[in-house]
Amino acid sequence: MVHVLGAERSLVIAREITKLYESFHRCALGEASTWLSADANRLKGEFVLIVEGAASPRDHAVEEAERVLRILLGELPLKQAVQLAAEITGAKRNALYDRALELKKAD
Repeated sequence: MVHVLGAERSLVIAREITKLYESFHRCALGEASTWLSADANRLKGEFVLIVEGAASPRDHAVEEAERVLRILLGELPLKQAVQLAAEITGAKRNALYDRALELKKAD
């Protein structure tokens, strides 16, 4: 799973659910093998694995637009930063403008 899904995704290992010795462990997918092999008892029983879903491409686009907007806000007036960020990322200008106002308030 690490090779296909990536080591950074969250994983919940649920063992022996609804039984006397049930246990739950949350870790990064890349750390699961080490955690399981640290104690032989962790390898016994019935398991349910819950793996975090992949981030949608839209999430990455929003993150990238905000990253660009932050950089431009550090160097340019708000209106110009928003306009350039919209041109660079393809994000909606109004949404970027609203986010820029929020960022300015936080500073």
